[in-house]
Amino acid sequence: MENQELLRKISNELESSASIADFSGNQGRLFTIDIEEKTYLIKSANIDNWWSKSINKWSIKREYRVYEKLEGLNGIPKCYGLTDEGCLVLEYIHGGSYRDKQFELDGNDNFFDSLLELITSMHNLGVAHGDLKRKDNLIVDQNLKPYLIDFGTAVINYDESSSLKKIVFNFLRKTDLNAWIKHKYRRSYENISNEDLAYYSPTSVEKFYRKFIKRI
Repeated sequence: MENQELLRKISNELESSASIADFSGNQGRLFTIDIEEKTYLIKSANIDNWWSKSINKWSIKREYRVYEKLEGLNGIPKCYGLTDEGCLVLEYIHGGSYRDKQFELDGNDNFFDSLLELITSMHNLGVAHGDLKRKDNLIVDQNLKPYLIDFGTAVINYDESSSLKKIVFNFLRKTDLNAWIKHKYRRSYENISNEDLAYYSPTSVEKFYRKFIKRI
């Protein structure tokens, strides 16, 4: 099915009264829609509040640019584009969040090796996620393969990016790798292998947070 035809069909489905959001938040809404025996995930901006709707619409367009940048990367849901109304249309990944699957994956080196490869490949394409410590932003499919979602805080680094943006990109790249360490070792930082230490460089904020948590 051509993307334009798909986007048109999804727009029609969203206009119907049968379309009920699976999730609603201050910034956006998520819908799942089945078309021709295939499920799609739709992300739309929350336009209920006049003071935030412009920002929410901009955020959806910005996230679309991230998916364009990562097109074809294994472990990133396929993006089919934006509808005329500005809704982001994505491949629906059948599986569960890492939050729900984490104990099942404990000690699964293949999963964490695949996740590390996905993260570093994303960085090499010029994208840093910035919120991978949040377990709901990591999806585990039915074959126990990792997928990254929700690029609302992501930063794209271009060759012509400003020095400040490059600094932010490098900072978020560190937090992505630190998140990988956190998930793999489940906060047991004293057990990090010598090989994996190369990917771990806690930020000042993370160091402070860890010391603070130990005191309470």
